[in-house]
Amino acid sequence: MIYLAQGGYLLVILLIPLMFIAYWLMRRLRRRRIARFGDPELVSGLIPEVPRRKGWVKLTLISIALLFFAVGMSRPQIGATLKEKQIKGAEIMVVLDVSNSMLAEDYSPNRLERAKLAISKLVDELQGDRIGLIIFAGESFVQLPITSDYVSAKIFLNSITTGSVPVQGTALGEAIRTAIRSFTSESEHSRAIILITDGENHEDDPVSAARDAVDMGARVFCIGVGSTEGKPIPMDGGLLKDKDGNIVVTRLDEKTLRDIASAGQGLYVRAGNSEFGLNPVIDEIRAFEDKEFQSVVFEEFDEQYMYFFAIALIFLLIEFFMSDTRNHRNLFGRSGRALTVLAVFMVLSPAVLSAQSDRSEVRAGNRDFKKGLYREAEIDYKRALIADSASAIAKYNLGNALYKAESYNEAEIYFKDLGDTLKNLSKSKASDYFHNSGNLSLKQKKYQEAVEAFKESLRLEPDNFETKSNLAYAQKMLKDQQQQQQQQQQQDQNQNQQDQNNQDQNQDQNQDQNQDNQDQNQDQQQNRQNQPQISPQAAQQMLQAIEDKEKQTQDKVKKAKALQQKSKEKEKNW
Repeated sequence: MIYLAQGGYLLVILLIPLMFIAYWLMRRLRRRRIARFGDPELVSGLIPEVPRRKGWVKLTLISIALLFFAVGMSRPQIGATLKEKQIKGAEIMVVLDVSNSMLAEDYSPNRLERAKLAISKLVDELQGDRIGLIIFAGESFVQLPITSDYVSAKIFLNSITTGSVPVQGTALGEAIRTAIRSFTSESEHSRAIILITDGENHEDDPVSAARDAVDMGARVFCIGVGSTEGKPIPMDGGLLKDKDGNIVVTRLDEKTLRDIASAGQGLYVRAGNSEFGLNPVIDEIRAFEDKEFQSVVFEEFDEQYMYFFAIALIFLLIEFFMSDTRNHRNLFGRSGRALTVLAVFMVLSPAVLSAQSDRSEVRAGNRDFKKGLYREAEIDYKRALIADSASAIAKYNLGNALYKAESYNEAEIYFKDLGDTLKNLSKSKASDYFHNSGNLSLKQKKYQEAVEAFKESLRLEPDNFETKSNLAYAQKMLKDQQQQQQQQQQQDQNQNQQDQNNQDQNQDQNQDQNQDNQDQNQDQQQNRQNQPQISPQAAQQMLQAIEDKEKQTQDKVKKAKALQQKSKEKEKNW
């Protein structure tokens, strides 16, 4: 199937008949002028070098060239479609560290950008595998759910920064567990987690998380990014400092990453400047048991305009080297100037087409959206983002299409942070954006976010009755949710209090029992003054009492440490 991305350029073909009409009129006017000098046949004998029919041949060649040039400008494309097919491969979840330590410049330009470049190359090499993307720092988020859509994967990858995760730090264990939860049920034995980080773990136990991954049928591979001698972290025009005012130096923790890879039955590779380390990891993944997946895949169009431009150029060259007279060639006449103009157009056309393509794709997506063809609209909007990744309109429309297709998590990613941009474009469009954002949050049961979005929409358009109704519904659902949370908290508190009372009661009983045992032992000792040693049973009871007392003390110490750790604020933001 051939698709025309810029079909409007075909209107240029209408110039061809006008060119023939104009040339016919020009020749007729010329004959009238010749007739003023005398008999046309006698005059033609005086100028034998002027061809009679060659002008029509040259015009025909130029017209054919213009025809192919117009078709090339319309950007014929083949290959793109949204279709469901069976894919055989593994599920790969890339877990990327976006903490501030990834801004260290021991790679060019820094650790994070070098890692993104390597992941992009990895996506280009994948065939049949499905890929997902998780970003983490102090918390972890699914940036891209498991998909076979490699084009979308690269779009999501380009938008990642250290500000993509609001809480700084490095929680490797939580990131691995988020990856475990993100696999589909179809890939029980073909799962791989690729952890890309400097290994400076500040929060939890990643080795235990790697063992959990193995239990869930996944292997954990680690790519170490950084240097063992360490580098400072550029931040706000200076260098990042800790709470004591010392410059932070971030170092690669290879021991932690080796332990994670060992527990996860994977492989540890230290990233280099030339070879980042993903190739040996992919070789290991290739040995997995291939699994068949049924996936909806977006296949990108292949541009064909260059072939039509080449044909147009051939016809122009033929016309160029045809002489304007019967016996001589005019290499620098009007045809040469026409050739130069069209050649310049052909050189500049790719840039012009690229600049206009995103608008054309958005319009095509809008037409599909109105017809209810949301998956087809998704294709058009994603292609618009390929041409212009910063297009707010394309992101907004794509989010709406994904919402209609019930892909709420992916829609949320494209909906992020568009409010200020859309406010500058249109107050009405910005109001619609916040209204739709509220609806999306309702679908995800994020009622607090829904309330805020609807309120923002009403600030822009206070009289929107539908937004008011949705706001009232969101407030009711938020109130119900808060009441449920309070009830759950109260139940948890009551349960904790009951557990504490039971524990205190058990402690009192144990203490009373121990005291009775001690009193009984003392009475026995007084009654048995003739026996210098206590009985084995009494010794065992005394030993048990001591162990119980020690256990109570240890439990209290553990609780105190847990409370202290829970209340302690994060001091490391890298």
